[in-house]
Amino acid sequence: MPARATTILRLAPAVLILGVCGVACSADVPEWVNFPGDEWETIAPQEAGLDAARFNAWVRSQEPEFGKAYGGQKPGAGGVVIARGGYLLHTWGDPDFKYQSASLGKTFTRMLVQLAVDEGLIESATDLVRDYWTGAGQLSHPHKYLTNGHHQSLTFQHLMDMRGGFPVTNGYFWKTKKDVRSWARYTGDPDHDNYAHVEPGSQRCYSSGGYWRLSQALATIWKRDLKDVLDERIMSKIGIPADRWHWLSGEEVRNDVDFYPEMPGYGGYLDRPYRINGVRVRGGGGWVVMSASDFARLGLLVATGGIWKDERLISKLGGNVGVGANTMWGWGVVDGKDGYFSFGKVATGFQDPKPEEMAEWVVGVVERRGAVGAR
Repeated sequence: MPARATTILRLAPAVLILGVCGVACSADVPEWVNFPGDEWETIAPQEAGLDAARFNAWVRSQEPEFGKAYGGQKPGAGGVVIARGGYLLHTWGDPDFKYQSASLGKTFTRMLVQLAVDEGLIESATDLVRDYWTGAGQLSHPHKYLTNGHHQSLTFQHLMDMRGGFPVTNGYFWKTKKDVRSWARYTGDPDHDNYAHVEPGSQRCYSSGGYWRLSQALATIWKRDLKDVLDERIMSKIGIPADRWHWLSGEEVRNDVDFYPEMPGYGGYLDRPYRINGVRVRGGGGWVVMSASDFARLGLLVATGGIWKDERLISKLGGNVGVGANTMWGWGVVDGKDGYFSFGKVATGFQDPKPEEMAEWVVGVVERRGAVGAR
């Protein structure tokens, strides 16, 4: 893969595909890439170096379903944004509409692991989690302590890659015995069963329960609210104010029995502690409330490999793009061409663009404008 090819890959409803890529330095980001200020600026496809006929044909082919429900939730609207080189190309619906974005929040949890490595709080993602947090006296049962059982070999990377041996991802599904792995030591209680059932690395299983354990460990390591860390290190730098997005805590999701009305008790696997040393634990498995417009800003950061206005904010980026109605993408290179496309989608059914499609649109580079977000 070329050095500038930075991509966050698709998350299907039950499958997480993870990618970690980056660029070596700011010189790798083309000069024509703009970093938007407070507001996005919209340009025409031809100004963006695209074949206008091909791009507009793709736009016309879209039939988004705004306010698409999932799990019985009923969003009031929906929005989609696509941009190139830091300029908006097209929007559908309400690009500023915010809604909880389900598993897309796992991307934020992965960012926090990498930021902890960058900061020197964690030496490597392959470090043992128990060396930083054991959970003893805080987790509900000793069989969950990270010094006991299979947890003794559990690393941050195992949890990020869904290979931590945690089989629970949905309290309702677990209680009704849906999608229970044959190797799981099933009791029917999603809280009791949220732990490593097998040796980490031996099995792969999509698990929001594993990401919840990861967020508890990160809250211990950072000793701060994880949202505050992202606000300081990422969001404030890329034009997303702290009050323009929210990240639900695990406790909020756990206590809302009808969080997903079609799956009552969904959050039953989100076990204590909900605060560690007074710090609220955010929902590492998802539930970030953000707009398509701001997800597209993050997509641009992904496309540049973690660089914004000649400053490296994070050394690597990679993770999921959500499920169904919510996605976030960033592409540096598409089929060998400089793309620098970014994309955000919230609460809507929509056929996301494919890299090969975008490569067909590209005929040149963006005609950089004055100084909306000058580098």
